[in-house]
Amino acid sequence: MKLRLAPLTQKAFAPYGQVLMAQGSIPERLEWAALVENGRPEARANITYMSLEPELYPIRITELERHPFSHQMFVPLNGTNHLVLVCPSHQDGSPNISASTAFHATGGQTVNYNANIWHAPRTILNNKGAFIMLRWDSKTVYDTESIRLQSPFIIDPA
Repeated sequence: MKLRLAPLTQKAFAPYGQVLMAQGSIPERLEWAALVENGRPEARANITYMSLEPELYPIRITELERHPFSHQMFVPLNGTNHLVLVCPSHQDGSPNISASTAFHATGGQTVNYNANIWHAPRTILNNKGAFIMLRWDSKTVYDTESIRLQSPFIIDPA
């Protein structure tokens, strides 16, 4: 399935989570700007540093993942541009592939996926990039559910 990248906006992403970004006024402080809920008392905050090489266009996304009990936040470092591909669920919880959307997130946009939202693994656009990731994990199979796609998403720039 071919998808074009759209600019990431708070309104467009609202069904899937929150986008944290400057609103233009300085100084600025937005409290309670994102949900960081944890659905399992045994899970602990997992703060991870990750650096990645960029993908080249056309980008092929071959799997989706979700975290049934935890939000997952990605804070880009050093202006890292990244792909945000989200997919709503059918009634049975399986991904509704035909309703997927792909966004281009700038290095000034933190993305926080709600729990149980299907999304592509972290994918860097343009140049090398780095992130801080926050998710609640218990080091069990319940932390992350992933599926291999029968046919990949092909992503082209907008």
